[in-house]
Amino acid sequence: MATLQIRDLADPLHHQLQLRARRQHRSLSQQALSDLQQACGGDPCERRRHALVDLQALADEQGKRPLDPSPEELIRQDRCR
Repeated sequence: MATLQIRDLADPLHHQLQLRARRQHRSLSQQALSDLQQACGGDPCERRRHALVDLQALADEQGKRPLDPSPEELIRQDRCR
């Protein structure tokens, strides 16, 4: 896994990150990773899962046949990769 070091972090930003970490009961590093992940669009697996659920709902609304394979099966297959 890669490592990221941030230099010259402004004190107000560091303080804000510390506050957010305390509120979420996370370490400073965990909070920074969480914030970066959210800024980059969130967890890719979670986005994919939501997209599949949305597609299934759309197919149901339009009376089309359910997705084959099911969203759950696609997620299982994705986890195996």
